[in-house]
Amino acid sequence: MLASLHRKMSGLLSEQVMMMIYAAIIGLGGGYGAIGFRKLIELLTHLFYGRAQNALQFYEHGARTLIMPAAGGLLVGLLVYYFAREAKGHGVPEVMFAVAEKKGIIRPRIVIAKALASAMTIGSGGSAGREGPIVQIGSAGGSVLGQILCLKERNMKILVACGAAAGVAGTFNAPLGGLLFASEIILGSFSLTQMSFIAISSVLSTAIGRLYMGNVPSFPIPHYEVNTISTLGLFILLGVFGGFVSLIYLKSLLFFEVQWERLERIPEWVKPALGGLAVGLVGYIYPQVLGVGYPTVESALGSHLGLGILIVLMLAKLLATTTTIASGGSGGVFAPGLYIGAMLGAAFGIVCQLIFPELHVNVGAFAVAGMASIFAGTAHAPITAMVMLFEMTGNYEIILPLILCTVVSSVFTSKINRESIYTMKLMKRGFDLIKRRSPDKLNAIRVAEAIHPELITLRFDTSISQAKRLFQDSHDHLAYVRNENDGIVGAVSRDSLLVLRDSNLDDKTIKEILYNSPLAISSNKSIGEASSLLREAFVNYLLVIDNESNPIGIIDAMDIVKACQHVGE
Repeated sequence: MLASLHRKMSGLLSEQVMMMIYAAIIGLGGGYGAIGFRKLIELLTHLFYGRAQNALQFYEHGARTLIMPAAGGLLVGLLVYYFAREAKGHGVPEVMFAVAEKKGIIRPRIVIAKALASAMTIGSGGSAGREGPIVQIGSAGGSVLGQILCLKERNMKILVACGAAAGVAGTFNAPLGGLLFASEIILGSFSLTQMSFIAISSVLSTAIGRLYMGNVPSFPIPHYEVNTISTLGLFILLGVFGGFVSLIYLKSLLFFEVQWERLERIPEWVKPALGGLAVGLVGYIYPQVLGVGYPTVESALGSHLGLGILIVLMLAKLLATTTTIASGGSGGVFAPGLYIGAMLGAAFGIVCQLIFPELHVNVGAFAVAGMASIFAGTAHAPITAMVMLFEMTGNYEIILPLILCTVVSSVFTSKINRESIYTMKLMKRGFDLIKRRSPDKLNAIRVAEAIHPELITLRFDTSISQAKRLFQDSHDHLAYVRNENDGIVGAVSRDSLLVLRDSNLDDKTIKEILYNSPLAISSNKSIGEASSLLREAFVNYLLVIDNESNPIGIIDAMDIVKACQHVGE
């Protein structure tokens, strides 16, 4: 019904106008979805602890702290395992994968499964954030609308990004942040056409959020002014520390995920409960790490925490978050990153106060910059980080330190670790999103990924007449040649055999017409290097060898073309 209505309206309105209407619908839905998700978290927090989420960290809950995260983890494990596996984890990688590989298609059940799983994780005390779930929920809503209307693939992807922007903007009262998050992280593109639709969703979602939650920053802070060159130099140093801690966050999350996956004897649906028990043990000592953790962040921004407790809470939050997510809990990694960054920045500010008292360092300003540095370092998204933290604090005077910290942290981490906290999860599955988005595909794709498929195999002693018949029965243009030990020694092409018209040659063997020593290239080289070698040596193919110089395949010009086409699809 809606698809037929879309077709009728398409005859009256342009595609651009139709997309603006759909973006507006998603923006309104995303705004109400963000409000509803927050209310759901509050409801479940009351059910688990009898308190509001913001009050969760100010009380010692005794045995409840040990039991509730495990109970919530068990419910989440059952829900995810039997209803929607995609609801596990922090959500954003699944959206990025849907856009890059699944034509923007996300299953409708994700809306319900992700909302319930994440709300139970956070409400029971799990250390996770709201942004990942609401991004996945909003994106799923945009995808479902696109599927119902039978939209083209490019428009489906735009609606998915609109849903992500609406979720972020409505949750954090950050219209520019939502726009940039969807463009820089979800789509990996700043196309003006796409951004115009995303902006509509982001603005309307923010308007809905302000209607219900008020037009206040997520972290209201005093207006800090940082103008001296000497003080700005300290923020550059903080950016380096932020990059280093970002790497620890990334590596810790990956390490814990691998360790939990190795526990193969434990059923998948039980693991979140065990992770919840571990988080409960940490929360029993430091309840400040339970849930989202924003009240503790506000304490750091207000300079109300000492140096020792800042460092302890930073490490405790890191442990609680990696355990929650890696064990199979559902929730975002953005909010914990802000928490870790606030503790780092405030601790750094206190140290600077002690060493440089003449600079009159404001600890709160360093806490804000620390938050931005961790987000930029883990997400490899400096533009989104600096704008979002400016919007979330409502303090434009701190924009200079934010720019310095985000750029330094992002450059530092990206040089050492190619993957962001979002693409890392996809890379672990074998999907290289960075390569997929790279404009320079010749240098982004490795030779190992473009090896010619072994459809025809010829032996040394195969006669040329037999080889011709094999090619006539096949559509392939190249055949592997193996020796008596079954090792790859080269290849012959269809054309090189079919041009041999002399019947006296038909009884000769493949060995007699094969190159004596074909040129070789390492499987770790790029296909750009392979292309250059083919061109410079005037050969038809290259022998691909592994790190131990063992032949593992063949690559030719057609393989390089197909590899580039596949990545661009």
